[in-house]
Amino acid sequence: MKKVVALAIAGIVFSTSSLALAAEPESESGIKLSGDVTVKYEKDTKDGEANASGTMSSLRLTGEAALGSGWSVFARLGAQYATNPALADYNTDGSVYGDKKTVMTLDQFGVTKQAGDLAFKLGRQDLTIGATSLLYSRSESNIGKRAFVDGVTVNGAAAGLDINAAFVQEDNAGDEDNRIYAIRTGFHPNKQLQWGITLGRYQDRVNGNTNHWALDSSYQQGKHTWTAEYTQSNRSEDNRAYAVTWNYGFDDKTSMYITAFKVETNGDMGKQSDFDNNNKGFYYGVKHQLNKDNSLELVYKDQKEVDSGLKNTKLEATFTHSI
Repeated sequence: MKKVVALAIAGIVFSTSSLALAAEPESESGIKLSGDVTVKYEKDTKDGEANASGTMSSLRLTGEAALGSGWSVFARLGAQYATNPALADYNTDGSVYGDKKTVMTLDQFGVTKQAGDLAFKLGRQDLTIGATSLLYSRSESNIGKRAFVDGVTVNGAAAGLDINAAFVQEDNAGDEDNRIYAIRTGFHPNKQLQWGITLGRYQDRVNGNTNHWALDSSYQQGKHTWTAEYTQSNRSEDNRAYAVTWNYGFDDKTSMYITAFKVETNGDMGKQSDFDNNNKGFYYGVKHQLNKDNSLELVYKDQKEVDSGLKNTKLEATFTHSI
């Protein structure tokens, strides 16, 4: 039965992709469809524990309708079948999905407003903070309930500066809807170099509030791109994190990257960095664009816990079909 559900998810995506192409003239339908279907295989290892592996088949489909004067409404359907729920991209807390292998729901919705070069979004949405998502991440790859944030975000440019801001609260189980306030300002001295500064506050109803700052920079030369970010909180100990990435683009279809990182226990917001909290190590990745709509990514994560030194690894292979 579970295999049937997984195949159904893939079938829905490809049929929806065909429908989207058929209804492509937005002036007639008024609704723009976008999204993707992904199939990801993952294998995790950790010292002293049994290996874990599984496959996640996911659908993310967003519909957006223009209202005029720069306003629009949106809603996203998220669905996933996981052969091993422990590795799933949905919330496996007992009060949310627990050990379910299949979830499907409208998991994002709200309104947007385009004002010049600034885009405002109000509603339930994904959120990352920091140039490398080092401070916080409830990314678009998440699926289902209790996996995103509610509030207002702003992204774009003003007065020649990049602006990214968030005033939100987490959609968590129970009453633990922690709040987040953050703003990043980015500067472009020239075409090759950019840098930014981020200020943020995480209001944790259980563990107390933390203030955060971060600096980031990116430099591009030919096929090489270097990106670095450093952040620190106001906790008295274990309060730092960093990520440094080298990316090399072989051509317009294939690239590789190596990332070195460290996230101490109090170095990010609510232990929700895009990098595993209380870990340090390296990511090795390769991306390849098969064609306009299909891509592959292979990532190997070699890391160990900062406090215990226990080693753990993750191998992820992801196929993505864009709609």
